[in-house]
Amino acid sequence: MSKANANPVLVVGAGPTGLIAALSLAKHGIPVRVVDKLTAFHTATRGTGAHARSLEIYHFLGVLDDYLRVAEPLPEMRSYELPGGTEPLRTWKLWVPSEVTPDKPIVANPKIMLGQYSLEGIFRDHLARHGVNIELATELLDLEQDANGVKVTLRRDGAHTEEARVAYVIGTDGARGVTRKLIGSKFEGETKDADGQVWADAEVEGLSPQYWHLWSQPEKFTITMRANGDSEGHYHVGIIGINYDPVDLTDPEKFMNFIFENTGRRDLKFKNLRSLTYWKPKIRMVNKFYSGRVFIAGDAAHIHAPTGGQGLNASIQDSFNLAWKLALVYKGLATSQLLSSYEAERLPVVAEILANTTALYNHIVPRDGEPAKEVKNDKTAFLQWRNQALAQLDINYRWSPIVVDARENGIDEATLKARAFLGYPGEDVHAGDRAPDAPGLTNESGQETRIHDILKPTRHTILIFSPETDDADKMIDSVISTSRSLAPDGTVEIDVLARYNVPKTREGTAAYHDTNGHAFGAYHIEEGKVTVIAVRPDAYIGAFVYDAAGLQTYFSRIFQIA
Repeated sequence: MSKANANPVLVVGAGPTGLIAALSLAKHGIPVRVVDKLTAFHTATRGTGAHARSLEIYHFLGVLDDYLRVAEPLPEMRSYELPGGTEPLRTWKLWVPSEVTPDKPIVANPKIMLGQYSLEGIFRDHLARHGVNIELATELLDLEQDANGVKVTLRRDGAHTEEARVAYVIGTDGARGVTRKLIGSKFEGETKDADGQVWADAEVEGLSPQYWHLWSQPEKFTITMRANGDSEGHYHVGIIGINYDPVDLTDPEKFMNFIFENTGRRDLKFKNLRSLTYWKPKIRMVNKFYSGRVFIAGDAAHIHAPTGGQGLNASIQDSFNLAWKLALVYKGLATSQLLSSYEAERLPVVAEILANTTALYNHIVPRDGEPAKEVKNDKTAFLQWRNQALAQLDINYRWSPIVVDARENGIDEATLKARAFLGYPGEDVHAGDRAPDAPGLTNESGQETRIHDILKPTRHTILIFSPETDDADKMIDSVISTSRSLAPDGTVEIDVLARYNVPKTREGTAAYHDTNGHAFGAYHIEEGKVTVIAVRPDAYIGAFVYDAAGLQTYFSRIFQIA
């Protein structure tokens, strides 16, 4: 750790984005301070859905088991005939995940729904194990940065002012937060002025938790009720308007009367509205994700329509992308130039996500003449998401300035960025892609593991695919020697894989037989060729190369090499 960076990293905002950033840094041994201006942790459902890539991140950070203990499956959607409100029109699935394959087994997990306040509680519990606790009633007022750190001015309990010295600032304080403004980053995009949404957490009697219940007036509004899973009878209730703004329905009595009148369900009993909030749809992103030592992530950098369930999931990926880079720079193991890749990678991804979620937004209310009882297998039906990219497993950084790809594809940067979200399903794996999973890796003791259990969020993993030929050993030894001489201690793990047998065990490395060929298949490894894949701590492929020279080129872009 460099002397200049004895101070902590300050995370401003204790939502999922900030907590994942803090947890990721804490696992690297980086001192972290997390502040939030709220005087108490909120208890609102807010964002609920976790897509497959977020579940993978939870796995890497060691929180997935705790998440799965309390998460719930996504219920089927059910819309009702009006007037009356009790006769089902349609029953369908909002989201149908892609086929389960060895490289993405996570999509088989049905438990993807959990209220945001419960999710944050899990993250806070894991942070506490690292000695990090949230400082509530503490807000950022101002900051001033120089070459060695950032001086921040904080206000506690609405009265007491504190000046503190920190190494870096990560602003995860939301769309209304101050961090974005303090670095001069500007939101660009649109506000849906004619639209609006009102959401409540309430106890409701008279509904089955088996379905996500919907009552709609085409081209105007949808009323939605879904059990939030934390207690029997607790529902997340919303009034969603397109070309209709329910801004006057934040009064509890007006809210309930609107539902009674427009669903016909006066038999429903509403009790204990725990929260009632209004939201004006905004679709925006910033023009820059950082300035010097100050970074923004999550809602502080981009605001999404709720369609597609991308906002919270994209925000978590912001943090996971940034944290490993910041940890290396903080420790003096990488130059500050590495940090610029955060914006270079995430900004195009977020732009493409916004384009896709905006397209879905127009279908949260049914259209006039849309067949009520027909489920169309396309991407345009009312609340029917059929874009597999929403799982975020195809997000990639192929254009990134820090990746090295010996499998050059000859595609220009603008075209690559246009596929940042949709990716290249079914094509060869390249540097910048998500590292595929693969089961069935067996060591010489017969113990079995998989790629995603080998990967760790605190180090690079160097996967060497051996062709098991007579001349391969020399090249493999050269790659291992390069890794050890150039990568700082503790920053890499080296694993050698072979198709037909457990390869030769070398000191300080692990060796695995790819028993069923899933790893060689998932990474599209050519026969008879040593292939070296450097997987970054965020489980993206940093390098796809064939020799020690290629790996050296990659390390020169990551580590501070003398």
